[in-house]
Amino acid sequence: MKFIINNEPQNRFNAGRPILAMAMTGLLAVTVGCGDDHDHDHDHEEDAGTQTDAGTMTAPVPDSYEFESRFNAGESSLSYSGQITRHALIKGLYDQMDKLVDDVNNQTLTATTGSVVARLNFFLDFDGANDGTTPHTISTTPPTKQKTYGDLSTSTKLTNKIAGNDTKTDYKCWNPEKRDDCTVSEFAGWSLTGTTTPEGLVRTWFQLAEDNAIALQSMTKPTDPDGNAITKYYVTAAGHDLKQLVQKFLLGAIAYHQGTDDYLHDDVDGKGLKAGNSEPGKMGATYTGAEHAWDEGFGYFGSARDYKAYTDDEIAGKGGRDGYKAGYHDTNADGEIDLKSEYNFGHSVNAAKRDRGSADGAKTDMTEKAINAFLKGRHMLATADGELSADEMELLKAERDIIVASWELAIASTALHYINDTLQDMEKVGTMDYDFYDHAKHWSELKGFALSLQFNPNKKITDAQFVDLHNKIGDAPALPNSMNFDSYKADLIAARKILVDAYGIDAKNVGDDKGQNGW
Repeated sequence: MKFIINNEPQNRFNAGRPILAMAMTGLLAVTVGCGDDHDHDHDHEEDAGTQTDAGTMTAPVPDSYEFESRFNAGESSLSYSGQITRHALIKGLYDQMDKLVDDVNNQTLTATTGSVVARLNFFLDFDGANDGTTPHTISTTPPTKQKTYGDLSTSTKLTNKIAGNDTKTDYKCWNPEKRDDCTVSEFAGWSLTGTTTPEGLVRTWFQLAEDNAIALQSMTKPTDPDGNAITKYYVTAAGHDLKQLVQKFLLGAIAYHQGTDDYLHDDVDGKGLKAGNSEPGKMGATYTGAEHAWDEGFGYFGSARDYKAYTDDEIAGKGGRDGYKAGYHDTNADGEIDLKSEYNFGHSVNAAKRDRGSADGAKTDMTEKAINAFLKGRHMLATADGELSADEMELLKAERDIIVASWELAIASTALHYINDTLQDMEKVGTMDYDFYDHAKHWSELKGFALSLQFNPNKKITDAQFVDLHNKIGDAPALPNSMNFDSYKADLIAARKILVDAYGIDAKNVGDDKGQNGW
């Protein structure tokens, strides 16, 4: 579906551009041998492709991420339910941390050693075989097609895909206990004890949440900078919003890591782009290994299959047409929202938020670049005559590079956005507008996104820049009355400059020293 402006079909990313130019961006010349059983039939001449002098045919790239199996005619070749389940589990963990506020404050749950951690570990260590009947927490109108986690997948958990725990393609040693070729973890960005691995950091945050919950039920409650008792157990007196830290970090340590360092990477034979494109990926599969890897990368990016039909406002949940403006759409009009195809998750949403917030004269198009490259690359795999030639593989890698660069910029620009929010919070100190919970929230979102940047093997930020970035951000915000309050503002501005230099961010999107007039 196209976004309609003045009765003309417009690509939502290119409103105002010439129609011919927009149409051309939807095409990629992919060569397939004459008589290939995998050529698609078309009802209309204009859709049938163009015959070339070489006797090959160019085929249009679809506008929606839908691809038929080359092995089983009439069946879809798409399968990425595990990725969507992990998105749903991360959302469930986030919502559980909210629910526990009421449970702890109302003493529905007595916070004792192990009680809060157990409730959080339920999602991190999710056992689909035994707990698949648990309802997920995603609410839509119309309702979701899948009602429980088991309706999405019965064999998916979070821990086995956290960076460092699935080591076959890890480009760094995130967890020495899982590998024989390293003894020291290369995980960086957090200095507290017990955080030498990504999983270790998440479990450390769980323990901090439990310790805080126990303290909230004691006579000596943790307090905010004004001396008021903290009411949300997941917010510490040091200014950590553990709910935000956990969610944003897991989107990086699982979705971004798996997408960029596994499924869309090409450094390990038999994995990712090298998974093979002539035989079924496994016995009875409707897809090749490479098709499946590409689809799993798409699943971790999180976009609906008809992502191109949405405006950035709609993806971001910031307005638009009825039926789209909440970030999902009943595309097949069956009265349900299929979470596997009709809902936008995670980083695909953040990309739209930053695109829509980019300044006039410095507009970004991360959403357009990512989805077009996903479609072109998958179309190339679907229409290739078996294995890709060396030249075709280079074309596929080029589309992969566009996806990864757009994905990385979406995370980096979101980190920059939260630097600006944190600077604005600090400017409000001493006024009635200052809100400790907002300050903790914005800093924690900054930290969670910034930690994620290390997981991409093709990242633009260097290791030295990454370490410098986190030395500036630190392990906690500078709260009112902190000795380093003023110097920390300068540190945040310097951290922002590191992102600007690493990603070539236009000055119009950066913001001023108070965090205003930028992303």
